[in-house]
Amino acid sequence: MPSPVVDVTSFLDVSILEAGREVCIADKSISFTPKPYPLIHYVYAGMGSFQYEGKNYQLKAGDCFLIPAGETASYRAYPEQPWSYYWIGIGGAKGSALLAYAGFGQGRPVLHDKALAWKRFFEGIYESYYQKGAFDLKSLSNVYGLLAAMSDSAKIGGVKESERGHILAAKSYIRNNFQFPITMTDVARSVGVSPNYLANLFQREGEPSPKAFLTNTRMEAASTMLLSSSSSVAEIAHAVGYLSPLHFSKAFKLHFGCSPLHYRSKGGNS
Repeated sequence: MPSPVVDVTSFLDVSILEAGREVCIADKSISFTPKPYPLIHYVYAGMGSFQYEGKNYQLKAGDCFLIPAGETASYRAYPEQPWSYYWIGIGGAKGSALLAYAGFGQGRPVLHDKALAWKRFFEGIYESYYQKGAFDLKSLSNVYGLLAAMSDSAKIGGVKESERGHILAAKSYIRNNFQFPITMTDVARSVGVSPNYLANLFQREGEPSPKAFLTNTRMEAASTMLLSSSSSVAEIAHAVGYLSPLHFSKAFKLHFGCSPLHYRSKGGNS
């Protein structure tokens, strides 16, 4: 009897959540709906454009673009030589971090595969799924092979891109876990560096510190909850990662210049 297919969709560290292929019609435009996991597209033929964070990228065969979890983007096939591409959705606790290690970094949503060497990994994932109806271990091995190939290519660009990758991965970890009482040690450990090293990277790139980024993320979420729900201050405090409502209120006042209740009563106008 054939061995049962091991479905890797729910694997904890890295998993595959979707995969597909499209041969686009001329001038087809797509406005991407945000998803809770990163999505990678790999152009294997033709040409098109990718719009993300106010920038427009002209892409051709061998180009690979990332849409991070929760982000919006749009893309369009060229009227002449419309593109064809594969895509995969990457999940798991380490998915975003590994994509950062592979070379996708802050301000770098596109990677280039001049030799078209990455196509076989996307092709393998796609064919394996549509033959077996599940993402199996062979599919997962192709994901790791793809990330390794991307990482080898990124090393050519020097240490700088790797450092940006650490920053991107740390931010992703914070966005995904700010509702828990995480520490800077937790954030640094998630990307495999020390807290001091991570803080230095943020500083060198002109970024707010990791601790400030965590606070900003929590305050943005708290602001939305105060204005869009009837939850108490204590409930909101716990929902954004503070064990103490008093500690939360002090942090909120320091950030916005007023108490949470005053902020709510003024409709967000502190």
